[in-house]
Amino acid sequence: MLAIGAPVQPPDLSKCHSATDDETKQPVNCCPPYSTASVVDFVPPSPSKGIRVRKPAHELNTEDVEKFKEAIAKMKALPDDDPWSFKQQATIHCTYCNGAFDQAGIEPPVLLQIHGSWLFLPWHRCYLYFWEKILGKLIGDPTFAIPFWNWDAPEGMYMPKIYLGNSSSLYNDNRDKNHYESVFDYKYAYNDQNPTCPSQVDKVIRENLCQVDRMYKETIRNPELFMGKALRAGQSVPTNASGSLENLHNSVHQWSGPSESPYYDMGNFHTAARDPLFFGHHANIDRMRDLYNNFRGHRPEFKDPDWLEASFIFYDENRQVVKVKVKDCLTSHQLRYAYSPEKLPWMNSGLKCRKEKASKKKGEKKSLQLVPVSEFGTEPRTLTETIRVIVPRPQVSRKKGEKEEASEVLVIRGIHAPHGTAARFDVYVSKPIEGLVSEDRGEFAGSFVKIPHTQHKTNSHGHKSSLELGITILHEDIEAEDSKKLVVTLVPRMGKVIIGGVDVDLFKVDDYED
Repeated sequence: MLAIGAPVQPPDLSKCHSATDDETKQPVNCCPPYSTASVVDFVPPSPSKGIRVRKPAHELNTEDVEKFKEAIAKMKALPDDDPWSFKQQATIHCTYCNGAFDQAGIEPPVLLQIHGSWLFLPWHRCYLYFWEKILGKLIGDPTFAIPFWNWDAPEGMYMPKIYLGNSSSLYNDNRDKNHYESVFDYKYAYNDQNPTCPSQVDKVIRENLCQVDRMYKETIRNPELFMGKALRAGQSVPTNASGSLENLHNSVHQWSGPSESPYYDMGNFHTAARDPLFFGHHANIDRMRDLYNNFRGHRPEFKDPDWLEASFIFYDENRQVVKVKVKDCLTSHQLRYAYSPEKLPWMNSGLKCRKEKASKKKGEKKSLQLVPVSEFGTEPRTLTETIRVIVPRPQVSRKKGEKEEASEVLVIRGIHAPHGTAARFDVYVSKPIEGLVSEDRGEFAGSFVKIPHTQHKTNSHGHKSSLELGITILHEDIEAEDSKKLVVTLVPRMGKVIIGGVDVDLFKVDDYED
């Protein structure tokens, strides 16, 4: 039996059991088409191998598109029980996300779940890597590279056209067709109206860019805020917190899939990978993780052996089951692929957003109406309407060196959302005025976004987690560095949510330099 605190290990193939459809609560078969295998250690490609280059989906030329369609068509033409088949490749996501396996060697059993922790990004990197290699093998092209949907650029904030032709192998009918021509709003909640007039579209794009810029700046010194918190053998995911990139990732799933339950395909982890759009979306997630690593000087996000030695199994392009460790896929170059260099229009867009917001406020001539605001209290609160609370800060007027040693983090604790449902709430932060607050919500800090997925067996009645948002830079934006307290506003967007508490803490910045 593994001790708690060891790296998460691959599952025992002989002990696969029914997974659970998150919304219907019905058992589903997500087991691989083999119960035994000779598992070998993955050997990363030789550095002498050429680099495959992934390009933006909306910039693919005709040859690239036809090659991609051909590869997917050949994968879909394989028998359903072939591990290379489109069905089995899609099922892999259900296997690891909907409870088809327990963690190996753990008693009592703990479901294996790769969302909601520091395993989310490396697991999906490996998943895409082998999917891409199998597609290349099917068309006899070892240089084949999948496209990425770069929804972090204005021209990419639309569903890529290559996926929309209903006679194409890239098509999936279970999408929100109302979004085929609409810009993607990162703050989308089910049944929101599409922005239509040019000024609305411009506002959405501008706010999207500012959100990405802030995400990188607030998390660059604390990888757990970007990547997700630790998950070790024997632990269940609900005790941990997703990183900011995973929360943003969830918004894309919700916007792409149907707006009503059941949210098949993209809006439900059981079925998400049945849509080829899933892989374009996750290629961009992987690219954004790649950028994060670049911004940090190519240092590993964590040096903890429980992360580096955590491992997964995949069926590779040589029809071999391989065991891959996180340390084998720290960078895209380790796997001999890269992303085409694109402009980053969100880079430093926060300054422009602040100036525009300040200018707008200056132009408003409404009288400033202030109202009292209280602390959260000791009891959980149901988020059926906007909650505004005043929260003490652990330290004020921190100097530059102090900020480099610790990040200020807003922590929303004890978040409970019913199992098998989608949920979302948005978080804003403002500066109180002599203990009072105006109607202005303040600066957007982030969102909690939940897609239905299976949790630990002992937590079948709900999901308790936390949301951790860096706010060190945000203080400068709202000129609150000398304020002893902050006003936090929680805005319900969809789903039933209970909040356990709201705090502001200092997270020590780990020194990852050798």
